[in-house]
Amino acid sequence: MAANIRKLLEASKKIEASDLHLKETARPLYRINGELREAQHPPMTREDMEKVVEEVLPAHMREQWETARSVDFAMSIDVTTRFRVNAFHTRGLIAFAFRLLELEAKTFEMLTMPPICSTLASAYRGMIVVTGPTGSGKTTTLASFINHINENRKEHIITIEDPIEYVFFDKMSRIDQREVGNDCTGFEQALRHALRQDPDVILVGEMRDKETILLAIRAAQTGHLVLSTLHTTTAIQTISRILKYFPSEEQESIKADLAVALNAVLCQRLVPTIDGKGRVPGVEVLVVNDLIRKLIRDDRLDDMATVMRSGTDGMQTFDLALAGLVQRELISMNTGLNYADDQPAFKRLAMGREAGSDKAGLIGAF
Repeated sequence: MAANIRKLLEASKKIEASDLHLKETARPLYRINGELREAQHPPMTREDMEKVVEEVLPAHMREQWETARSVDFAMSIDVTTRFRVNAFHTRGLIAFAFRLLELEAKTFEMLTMPPICSTLASAYRGMIVVTGPTGSGKTTTLASFINHINENRKEHIITIEDPIEYVFFDKMSRIDQREVGNDCTGFEQALRHALRQDPDVILVGEMRDKETILLAIRAAQTGHLVLSTLHTTTAIQTISRILKYFPSEEQESIKADLAVALNAVLCQRLVPTIDGKGRVPGVEVLVVNDLIRKLIRDDRLDDMATVMRSGTDGMQTFDLALAGLVQRELISMNTGLNYADDQPAFKRLAMGREAGSDKAGLIGAF
């Protein structure tokens, strides 16, 4: 690998940057604790960027690069340093986004995820969907689920990823990782084949279309634990997004199927820590209990927020999650206010008021 790009990538790890951005005619940018910072490096030339393409782009993706003008892949520069990469064009210029990956998946505790995650990871069937905007740590959370199962259960785990980010090694479980474009042609095709490979747990990197969603629901209904992601910003929006993939004549049946198949939705955003040295996930949690199942079947999605605010079965809204982070002194009150969906409500929650106020009357209300 050319010394120029290697030095930039090695520096990413050294300065604990989560991302490195390269663009022709511009200086490299590092993202550190969520903020972009310009590197002390000359602007990248066309020749520089063409060398990066030549050095890092996998051979089997050259045709896609020429035709689609954008590719996703993962790469390692040594045994301890791995990156997820997107190469693309912007106004005819070559650009790259490198995401530094953890070498090993972390535990829920290390990630400060809600305690309910351990309970959810103990399920033997159903579907768990992790959502959030790009860069919110969805892949890291999914990896922590796989890691938990791998360390505690004898299961056959199949992952379908684009690209493979975390590389898992068998512990108690047997893990087969399949990469789209390298080991299979797409999520739907790989998921169909996975169901014939005697899996216990299936991880689908992303549910991108109706067919993949339907297969995931069917797999969850037939005794598999299915983990996947969507790019949605709230737990309730996630259910709405899934339902919108299906035409009106299929709505009633898909609501019934989803109500049975879905175990939980975790929607997360990364929030700066109180010491300014990192970020911590604020996680909205929707657990599908009997009440939530009824609300899904009855198309009363807006009423789910009331149930989530009650804290029943480990559920929490994003503002409740932020309030908990403030009370644990992981984020500041000002940071919580900046990220809160409802600032006055968040402030009351963070100060210890309103806790459990929505529990009263829930049974009667629904």
